[in-house]
Amino acid sequence: MRSDMPVQKNRPEDHPDIDPYRRLSASQAIAYSRCPRLWYYGWERRLKTPLPPQIIRGNAAEACICRVMRDSPVFVSGEGEDQMQSPLDEQGSPLWDSEEGWPSPSMEALEQSLWPTDFETLSSWAHSRARAHFEKCWEEATSDWMANPNRKGTIEDADPEECLNMVLRGVDLHLIEVLGCLDTGQVDLEAWRDGGSRPYWPAPDGFPRIWDKPHPSARGAGEEMHIVEAWEMARPWFVDPDAAAFTQTSAHPDGWFQGEYDLVYRWGGRTRIVDIKASIGKGDRSHGYIDQLRMYAWLWNKTHGDSEPIDGLEIWYLGAGDPKSVTVPSQEEMIQMEEDLFQLYTKIRKGSPSIEECPASPSPLRRFRPGGIPDTKPVEDDLRARCKNCEYSGICEGSGAASTTIQYDSSQRLGHDWTITAIDAIQTRFSAVGEVAKLAKPTLNEDGTVDVRFTLVDGWDRATIRPHRLGGPRRVTRSLSEGAMVRVERALPSLWKGQLNLDLDSGSSIEIANEGDVSPIVEIETRISVVGRVWSIDAYPDGVSVKRWSITLVDTSGSASVVAFNQFIPTKA
Repeated sequence: MRSDMPVQKNRPEDHPDIDPYRRLSASQAIAYSRCPRLWYYGWERRLKTPLPPQIIRGNAAEACICRVMRDSPVFVSGEGEDQMQSPLDEQGSPLWDSEEGWPSPSMEALEQSLWPTDFETLSSWAHSRARAHFEKCWEEATSDWMANPNRKGTIEDADPEECLNMVLRGVDLHLIEVLGCLDTGQVDLEAWRDGGSRPYWPAPDGFPRIWDKPHPSARGAGEEMHIVEAWEMARPWFVDPDAAAFTQTSAHPDGWFQGEYDLVYRWGGRTRIVDIKASIGKGDRSHGYIDQLRMYAWLWNKTHGDSEPIDGLEIWYLGAGDPKSVTVPSQEEMIQMEEDLFQLYTKIRKGSPSIEECPASPSPLRRFRPGGIPDTKPVEDDLRARCKNCEYSGICEGSGAASTTIQYDSSQRLGHDWTITAIDAIQTRFSAVGEVAKLAKPTLNEDGTVDVRFTLVDGWDRATIRPHRLGGPRRVTRSLSEGAMVRVERALPSLWKGQLNLDLDSGSSIEIANEGDVSPIVEIETRISVVGRVWSIDAYPDGVSVKRWSITLVDTSGSASVVAFNQFIPTKA
């Protein structure tokens, strides 16, 4: 994989010891620093808090700004339709290496008389493009929020006019970059005019990765840079607005950390990372944003080394004034950051920490003024101030708030006494000993897991052994054969049409059973009763694309996800 990139993907086989679903991220590191228990509930227990309507503003603003940046005043008029859709693969990633589907090579340039001629007319064109894109971006962000059953508030709490103003502010900040590119003498203008300076990971502009023909806006050698040329040259790398979520991330070379940049400016031989925030920058989150950008500088350094150092970090608070500069960490700080983050990864993501290992010890709540400027009183006096607005306070014993959890030992319903199992006491993994039957030839996957399938026979009882849908086992005896007596260790049980299935993942194993080893299939428990409070509704069938029902339950002991599909969805759900 090339090093000159804002995107770096690791193949599972490159790091078989790293679970790609358990990588560390900046948001996790920040949450853990705020309070280890906050991280535990959000990522280990996966208790997701409801999305407020303000998320619409953030998603719509970033999508709209990126669509404006992708447009070219050479191809698209101010009020024209969006013509820059990118071709995508089945996973939703742009097909950079394909020559088919990219719009710009086949588009005809507008008459030069219709191009912007100066900064004022370029600004007018860019604002018009923002307004042309905004309605669609707002509708898509609203639709995504409405489709999420785990939300709070109403659509009336999201103000489209406020969001549009933030978009225009973001466009203006980019125009300042364009003006800087126009005025500087440090850009390699002639190389760009010749079509020979396109990076391996280009900024989304409607062209494929390999494209060495001069841009239609390119002027003759020796001429002064035109404002339209500056627009094309200043365009930063950004996540393609047509790409699926999390397809444009960058991973640490060793695979254990990942992040996704918003904007990466590269004109003038300087690389700067910009993070877009559709807010005014007031409140404790502003401290975390600083840490986030510094982690991104470290990640960029790990994937690029000295070949392309980071020259600047900025936060664009679209509801405030000027960009907020963030100090780039020194080499010594990056070395320490690497050590600290890997230690954190090892502690909370490589394994599964217990709740006792993630204490309720919140950090002081920090105060900021608009623009991410530290308040004259930078820290709240109350050391537990963070707990007051924490959405986990009702289930966290360290918050001092009244508990909102419940716990039952039994329940009487429909004339029966039902034994209630505490969620934390649910046994999710079982072992079984039996004879191998109907063995399909095992295959070794590229990621080191084994695709193994057979029927485990124990007297009159049967269980289907198969890989888990998220990945199979790594520890499978080479002595596995038809008729062998084996122990299937730590399997995940389920029932389908009355048949017991034992799914195997990275925590499971198969070994030859010892003489006298007994673990009856009949003792595997697949049905229990629980009582808990509904924490969140995670999925609800819509009759079109969503065909599952899912909720998260919480009791005094813990939490669990409850899922049903198709005809098995409860009629009273």
